[in-house]
Amino acid sequence: MQNLLLSLLLFGSIATHAQTNLSLTQALELGLKNRYDLQADALNLSLAVNTVQKTRNAWLPTVTASGNVRYNTQLQKTVLPAGAFGNAEAQRLAFGTRNSTVLSLDLTQPLYRPEHKTDLAIGQNTFQLERERHTQQQTNAKVGIAEAYLNVLLRELQRSVAQSDAARNQTYFELSEGKHRLGTLPEADFLNARLQTETSRQSAQTAEQNYRQAQATLCYRLNIPTDTTLVLTDRIENQSLTDDLSQSEGAVLNRTELRQSQLQQEGFALQSRRVQEGLKPTVSLYGNYSAQFLANDFNYVGQPWNPFNYVGLQVSVPLSARLTRRTNQQTYQLQARQTELRRQQTETDIAHELRQARTDFNNARTNLQSTRTSLDVARQLSELQQAQYRLGTRLYSQVLDAEKSVQAAQQSYLEAAYAFLVARLNYEKALGKY
Repeated sequence: MQNLLLSLLLFGSIATHAQTNLSLTQALELGLKNRYDLQADALNLSLAVNTVQKTRNAWLPTVTASGNVRYNTQLQKTVLPAGAFGNAEAQRLAFGTRNSTVLSLDLTQPLYRPEHKTDLAIGQNTFQLERERHTQQQTNAKVGIAEAYLNVLLRELQRSVAQSDAARNQTYFELSEGKHRLGTLPEADFLNARLQTETSRQSAQTAEQNYRQAQATLCYRLNIPTDTTLVLTDRIENQSLTDDLSQSEGAVLNRTELRQSQLQQEGFALQSRRVQEGLKPTVSLYGNYSAQFLANDFNYVGQPWNPFNYVGLQVSVPLSARLTRRTNQQTYQLQARQTELRRQQTETDIAHELRQARTDFNNARTNLQSTRTSLDVARQLSELQQAQYRLGTRLYSQVLDAEKSVQAAQQSYLEAAYAFLVARLNYEKALGKY
């Protein structure tokens, strides 16, 4: 970004209460701050952090408290066979109490979870991947803002040129009007001068409309009211044509697209490892402390409670997972291979993008230099023709030809200037500077 700013010249302007001075750097910062889509994407980072914390929390003990109050409206009866306890006949007896209340405290503590470390690594990988995706979203937003900013610069320059054309044609018309009154200028030349004046005024009006529309588009990109008057403080500077961006081409290896592919490959490798670790047994320690109240009433205070407790060790060995292990691992391995192929293609695409952007930048720089020289010559010729026209040594048709040359040179310069800014923007984007 700093290199791009070297191609722009800071200039002073008078700001009113309805105006906002804005450099390209400020525009990028403001846009990233205001856009709701970027704010929403940033929440994915918080969600990824929460996922990592949830994985860590899985190692904490699970403690639950429970209570069970049961009132037996009719006790279940048991049959005592004849002679079991000296009884002559079989008897039906009901054992138990009406009220059976149990209060319990259970604890489960994982001791060995083979996939725990891998789950943490997967969570960290997901967080890093979300961060890279957010970076790419920011890059896309910044490129859109920069394009809108440069478009305003172009429209502002077009407006300035159109206003200068209108003023110059007005001067020609006033000179022609004086000559026409004196009878030294043919009627056709006078009408032609009038037509050129009206045409230049219309062009200036159209340029003003295009400028306002470009301002509204930039406001939209910045997520601010479209009626805000922005005063852009950056301009094209001659020294920018000498900048050598090729020295930064080594940074292309650090582009977020490549980092995302690398993280995706690491993620699939972690998932494959987790499948293998999921076949190992898990070990947990569990314990219970309970108090039981048995009575025919609800006098919990006046009668004793009967406590009991236990501890145990639970070992769980997955069996059915062994049947799907091979398929699951193959899935992640294929996805990793797929990502590797896409990464290689991305490297090829980036290399082509870089070569194309470098070529476009060098061509645009050369074109801007040549069109600037042509414009200077055309303006000198126009000034000379105008001075000679005042003295009556040049025909209006000759002045008109010079004016057309100036307009053509101006249009070529405008197109070359904008093409240079866009080419520089694309070159820096290819270098990963955004």
